[in-house]
Amino acid sequence: MATVKLLSHMATAAGTAEVEIEAATVGRLIRILEERFGDEFGTLLKACKVIVNGRSVVALKLKRTPLRPGDEVSLLPPLAGG
Repeated sequence: MATVKLLSHMATAAGTAEVEIEAATVGRLIRILEERFGDEFGTLLKACKVIVNGRSVVALKLKRTPLRPGDEVSLLPPLAGG
């Protein structure tokens, strides 16, 4: 199982800051999260940066990035400020 850290608006939309998910890839993990937490969460998820064990999935293989037991996935929503 991977530990998924939900930050900022993601945690608010899900009602929790951390969940455990059994998924073989980042793509599958995203589908499970969308099903579990609904449309609002899914909309936020589309704009998130996905980090697996400290590395952006853009630097890995995007949604094909494999997940192993004990991996940590962080979902970082876009930040705004001034």
